Amino acid sequence: MMLQERSLCLSAHDELYVIDLDQVLYLQADDHYTEVFYASGAHFLVPFGLVKIEAQINTLPEARLYLLRLGRKYIVNTYRIFRINITKELLYLTTDEGNSLSLHITKPVLRSLMEYIREQ
Repeated sequence: MMLQERSLCLSAHDELYVIDLDQVLYLQADDHYTEVFYASGAHFLVPFGLVKIEAQINTLPEARLYLLRLGRKYIVNTYRIFRINITKELLYLTTDEGNSLSLHITKPVLRSLMEYIREQ
C-alpha cells in the first residue's frame, strides 16, 4: 500500500484504488471489504478490510484527527457530524447537498465520540 498527501492509494493485484480522504463521509466494513461513502453521494467497494484502511489513515497525522474509527463497523469523518442522539443510538452526518444521513452506532461508542469531540 502506498500513501499520497490527502488520499490513500491502495493496490491489489493489477488494480489501484485511490480514496480521496477529503471527500470521505464514512467507511463501512463489509466482511473483508470496505464500502467507501463520499459526501457527494458516490460510493464504491474496495477489497481491503477496515483494519488495513485504518492503519493507513493512522500514518497520516492530519487525517487521523478527523477520520475516526467508531466500533467495529465504521470510520467516520468527524467534520461531517452535526448531531449525536445517544438514546436512539444514531449519529447524523451531513452530505455535500446539505442532506442528513444517519448511522446506527451503540451507546458506549457514541458516548466516547461525544467526549472526543468535546476535547477537540
